[in-house]
Parts: sequence; C-alpha cells; structure tokens
Amino acid sequence: MEPIVSIHNLVNAFGKHVVHDQLCLEVMPREILGIVGGSGTGKTVLMRSMLGLRKPQAGEIRVLGHDIQTVGPGLQQRWGVLFQNGALFS
Repeated sequence: MEPIVSIHNLVNAFGKHVVHDQLCLEVMPREILGIVGGSGTGKTVLMRSMLGLRKPQAGEIRVLGHDIQTVGPGLQQRWGVLFQNGALFS
C-alpha cells in the first residue's frame, strides 16, 4: 500500500538554525497524524513545506505519490487546510 504522505530526509533551516534535520515520516491510508509541539518547534514550517508553500533546503516530499515541488493545481485542489491564525488574510 502506498503512503498518502511520504517525507524523506527533509531539511529546513533559517540560516544556521536547523529546524528539521533529515526528517522522515510516512502517513498511510486511514492513519491520522497529529503534529504537536511548543511554539517555535517547526510545526508550521513542516506544514508549509508539505503544502508546497516553502521549499526545503533538502529532501523529498510526496503526496499521493506526487513530488510536491512539481505537482500541478489539479492535485492541490483536492487538499483542505485550515490555519489557526489568518495565514491568508491580515
């Protein structure tokens, strides 16, 4: 069975501050993933990377078998995301 989300060796950094260092995870069909952590631990950076809103320094993110960096708008229209704070409006 193919994972819904697959992340391999993800690296996200801001200058010398590394947020994710070789992060790997898979979410299989019918699984539920909770991303929990304190302020500044990289939850939003991970979500923005998974949605293609932030390009990581290294690694691969695949959603439904498609590389997130090359996915077209057809697949993106199938996603639903609700940010806690107004991410689109000020």
